[in-house]
Amino acid sequence: MVTLSKIIEGLELVDNIVDCYYNPEKDEIFLSNIGEYEELSEDEIEELFEKSIILPTQYEINEYQMMVDFIDTINNLEIKNNLQKLIQGKGAFRRFKDYCLEINIIQYWYDFKEQKYKEIAINWCKQNELKYK
Repeated sequence: MVTLSKIIEGLELVDNIVDCYYNPEKDEIFLSNIGEYEELSEDEIEELFEKSIILPTQYEINEYQMMVDFIDTINNLEIKNNLQKLIQGKGAFRRFKDYCLEINIIQYWYDFKEQKYKEIAINWCKQNELKYK
């Protein structure tokens, strides 16, 4: 049985350079650059990947869309408009986070984001027919 928190940790490791995998046999998360598996032979590494399931990629997770969805939950029109402007162009994530800190809604963002990651993890488990807790 998969622990959702373990999958969520893996999702948070995903970036545009490496993929993240879950190995159900060993109940562990590992990155595709597998530096910690240097002691394994080429065949063992191949077997590890064959028995593992790739987690959603950075593009499937889509944190930018999470920001857009979060902004849609904001009732204060001034804050909503400011956030919508701040997420345009390069540096959107930094500006978004800085503004959330400035106006003291950062914890709401973290809670929202955590819930979205949980939803992604649950959907991934269902798609891969894995029981989770």
